[in-house]
Amino acid sequence: MLSFAEGEVTKLRREFKLVLDAEALAELCARLSAELGGYLPPPTRIVSVYFDKPGFPLAQRAMHTPEDCLKIRTKEYSPDLGAAGVERVVLEVKRERNGVTQKRRVWVPRAQLRGVIHRSAGLLPLIAGGRLLPVLAVTYRRHVYQATHAWRVTVDRDIGFHPVTPQLALSEETLTAERLGPPLFTDRRVVVEVKHLGEQLPAWLATLHPGGRKPAYSKFAEGMARVHTFAADGVLGG
Repeated sequence: MLSFAEGEVTKLRREFKLVLDAEALAELCARLSAELGGYLPPPTRIVSVYFDKPGFPLAQRAMHTPEDCLKIRTKEYSPDLGAAGVERVVLEVKRERNGVTQKRRVWVPRAQLRGVIHRSAGLLPLIAGGRLLPVLAVTYRRHVYQATHAWRVTVDRDIGFHPVTPQLALSEETLTAERLGPPLFTDRRVVVEVKHLGEQLPAWLATLHPGGRKPAYSKFAEGMARVHTFAADGVLGG
């Protein structure tokens, strides 16, 4: 099992997403585990907070043009293997355009997060020019399968959508699912993401590609539809 959370397949990649039924998921996970010599990776619990500007322009893009959108979020991992005793988050800008994903990630101590968000232009120029507000929290359980530098598969379960306040999102204390409270909605579907560097995937993995450019699932779009009334028609109604 390799760990390349900050590697090239994270920073710049092609990806596609799938929502699989139980039978197809079991078959895929068995094959992925076999690629790792029978190893089953332990789960990581993730808490992610999405930010937007007044008027929700980023949410509107995620719902109406998912093949060309921008997402701004923080992520916290449990366990966080690189934390070294520091409560921290990763601040991330994710740019998606026609199947190509580009990310810029900056690790920030939680105690400095509020200040970093308020002067975000210096670290992440893509998000300059407007006040950022936390609009959605998402919790989920992830298994990561990665046997080479060239591709990674993630499997996300128990996806919960939560309202979130600035006090929680920008607190100096680690944001956990327990601090957020019960989700407003839990999506019981299992979401699989195949991420690669544009090189040829193994045939058994490449055949899963659904075709087309529109993503099959977006946590940001789905969550906004569940938490914010204005967004419901944009996703749930088609």
